[in-house]
Amino acid sequence: MVANKVARRYAKSLMLVAQERNELERALADMQMIQRIVGDNRDLKAMLKSPVIKTYKKLNVIDQVFGKNISDLVKGFVRIITENSRADLLEEIAVGLTDLYNEHNKVVVANIKSATPLNDDLRAKIKGIVATMEHNSIELVEEVDADLIGGVVLRVGDAQIDASVARQ
Repeated sequence: MVANKVARRYAKSLMLVAQERNELERALADMQMIQRIVGDNRDLKAMLKSPVIKTYKKLNVIDQVFGKNISDLVKGFVRIITENSRADLLEEIAVGLTDLYNEHNKVVVANIKSATPLNDDLRAKIKGIVATMEHNSIELVEEVDADLIGGVVLRVGDAQIDASVARQ
């Protein structure tokens, strides 16, 4: 969930324009790629946040890093964001766009921690439990946490089911 209201507004603007042009899925994929790359690269993140680095230099680096891999829509959007001194919000805007996309398509993200990797039967049971919450589709984000000893912790939005051995 995006904490920054400005980032959410920019994400909403991008989503509306992408919907008008029927490019929402491509824009989402491009922004998620930007989120991954910025999140994994401390130097790039520091450069985007730096008020000392000039806008044209930031645009040049962004074009070199993402230029051929993103659509014209997202490229133009990133240019506007950078020219408005908001390049530091790119990662949060990408998160906001993903959140808005999931809300729009009624996709629920279920985060699940387990002591061992899930098998297909358990994964199907969990999807069945989450499906009762009236959403169109379910995206499971799995995490293995050996500290749980056994069992699972399921988190869907604000609801959490803790069926771990550590909790019992």
